[in-house]
Amino acid sequence: MKRRFVLSALLGFVFVFHGCEKKGIDGTGLVKLADRVYAMIASGPTGVEGLGANSGFVVGRNGVLVIDTRYTPALANDLLRAIRSVTSAPITHVVNTHYHPDHVWGNMVFKAQGAVIMARPETREAIARYSPAYLDFYKERSKDTYDMLKDIEIVTPDSIVADNEEIDLGGIKVVLRCLGPAHTAGDCIVIVPKGRVAFTGGLLSNGYHPNMGDPGGDFDNWVATLDRLGALNIRYFVPGQGTVCGREALEAEKNYIGTLRNQCVQDIKRLVPMEQAAASIVIPGAEGYLQPNILPFNVQAVYRREIPAIVRPDFTLDLPPEFQIMDGGGSTKLGFIRWAAAMKTGSLEVEAQWKRTSTREVIPQDIAAIVARYVETGGQEMKIDGSKRLDVGGEKAVASYGTWKYKKDTGPSGGGVWTWTLVIRGGTLYSIRLASDAGFDAREEKMNMMYLERLASTFRVMPRAS
Repeated sequence: MKRRFVLSALLGFVFVFHGCEKKGIDGTGLVKLADRVYAMIASGPTGVEGLGANSGFVVGRNGVLVIDTRYTPALANDLLRAIRSVTSAPITHVVNTHYHPDHVWGNMVFKAQGAVIMARPETREAIARYSPAYLDFYKERSKDTYDMLKDIEIVTPDSIVADNEEIDLGGIKVVLRCLGPAHTAGDCIVIVPKGRVAFTGGLLSNGYHPNMGDPGGDFDNWVATLDRLGALNIRYFVPGQGTVCGREALEAEKNYIGTLRNQCVQDIKRLVPMEQAAASIVIPGAEGYLQPNILPFNVQAVYRREIPAIVRPDFTLDLPPEFQIMDGGGSTKLGFIRWAAAMKTGSLEVEAQWKRTSTREVIPQDIAAIVARYVETGGQEMKIDGSKRLDVGGEKAVASYGTWKYKKDTGPSGGGVWTWTLVIRGGTLYSIRLASDAGFDAREEKMNMMYLERLASTFRVMPRAS
């Protein structure tokens, strides 16, 4: 069990252009899209280039509205200089299309210009919640990246927007569309009707692997939102990453999401482990996208979303929200789900397996046989120290317990303690494995296992609807 804190990087960039109607529109840097409407297109996918994140601005007689503020203070100041190369009008508004750092960490530069920063409430909450953790992560693990970010002052939006809100900048109007959770929980689209331009934020990527891993996202509504964008009278779409594009990019994004979901669903049903799927799935048409390392994270995200609906377990466990689905597969008759949590006391795991059985009684030797198979096919060595009775849903079930450690040739190091129990209910054998990795701290391991065994006591089988 690996103690890993994965922060999905906002990645991917490739110079692929779909359906633009004007020569030069598919360039990088400052791009004029229409009278008073400009995009600032990132030159590449590296951190210095802002992870490929785009921004833009609209110039009115009364002021300038900025769409997203870029990743670093240096890049935000580049955007400010680009604005000043066009107009001396005051910068009155900033819209954060979503909360991801490469789109909002330049807020401080425009706040200093006197701009009102606007976003959905979910975006404001997420900036306040996640940005400090992102900065701490870079500080601890990537000195070069943190050197670019160390002067950032996290600035949250100070104005909340609603769907169809209009902003009159003087001679040109901007409309904000907020169509529900999609890429993130707080997506906001900035539309300039007069110029027939839409700034989509992370809802659309042109040549990037879209980031599908946000916990607030909604795949179904994401596709529906892309359909609604396609029905609008828009000539140019400014994607969150990639060059300015037309409707073809909407179709490419929908195809990417749909293809990945379909492949993951089939692999889940076939009990393909998540790690194997993440290493093998290919999206036709996306082979040339830069930053391909985001694809495995997308596979993991889809697995975690789709597993419960596919395997449809007929039991419940009262697991706290810290426990996230890490893998699973199969069906209602034969399957498994594994949850994990990174706690202050260590890494914890709960795995439940089920299959139909004619067996009526469980003995410790049954658990020993399962442990032996698990060791043979997995990356851990396990030692059985003894057997006991464990409360599982009000029943004193047979359980075995012991210690574990990673095999030498598997790469990770570490180990801890485990408990494994079997229960039979209604012709189904349920196997529940509990494991703790507290860095070989005996006291913490004991506390962790007591906690996990209390969670196992919440196991309940639910009657299936006829």
